[in-house]
Amino acid sequence: MGPVNDVAAVNYRRATLADLGAEHAVFCRATGPLMRAHNYAWEDPPFDRFEPGLRHLLVYDAERCWVAEVAGEVVGYTAATIRDDTWFFSMLFIDPQAQGRRIGRALFELASEGAPPRRLTITDSIQPISNALYGRHGLLPLTALLPMRGESRVDKPSGLELGDPSPGDLAAVDRAAYEFERGVDHAYWASQGQRRGWYRHGELVAYSYRWPDGRIGPLAGVDPETAAAALRAELMVNGPVTLDIPGSARALLRTALEAGLRIEPPMGLLLGSDGVNAPTALAISTYGFF
Repeated sequence: MGPVNDVAAVNYRRATLADLGAEHAVFCRATGPLMRAHNYAWEDPPFDRFEPGLRHLLVYDAERCWVAEVAGEVVGYTAATIRDDTWFFSMLFIDPQAQGRRIGRALFELASEGAPPRRLTITDSIQPISNALYGRHGLLPLTALLPMRGESRVDKPSGLELGDPSPGDLAAVDRAAYEFERGVDHAYWASQGQRRGWYRHGELVAYSYRWPDGRIGPLAGVDPETAAAALRAELMVNGPVTLDIPGSARALLRTALEAGLRIEPPMGLLLGSDGVNAPTALAISTYGFF
């Protein structure tokens, strides 16, 4: 993409499935140079890995998915979700050639219009401009988000039994770990990875998803120690593992470190409005889905 004419008008409209390719291109142009500028390894995700998540958002949260165009070309996009009483700001990316025109602020306001006051987002710690925007709108840091990587070494039994959870059982764990339900998102996660329900005395007390590339997440439990037990059970599977754990989920973090995983920067930040609690029994899905 060449330089954007500062005089050209910016057009904002609802995103459609036809925009997915352009959004992927904006994401790569915005994220790759930032990561490399901080000397972090980066490879642009292939479109077939990028596309399913945004498609899911467009199906269930279309009214909060927007693009910005200049001269008919997409230069920025955003997406958000509402689950129960919680608004989660999923993503905001602006082409570097179009930055400095307050496009990000306009897209944020479109995605948040009429949203409930309970609000969350996840951001990179190396994004000072975006983080300032979120802070001005009441989204302040709740906890760090720690990327964990490595080959696990676990031989301590989890004390949990494997089973196939019902939607109602999943909702109960969601309310304990997230403080809101994730019904439609479970359908998406199950289409992308393998779901495991973890039971104690016949009751679902945790669940986890493992993706084909070894990623674990989301993983949620009814309390911190139960979530940690579910993570131990997951880490008994051989092979490379990646997951993102909030710093506030100390039992999960301790379990991951004891299993030989390491923290690899850059760290993220979980931001929230007043009255939102930092999670203690949760490893997230991805930045865009919490």
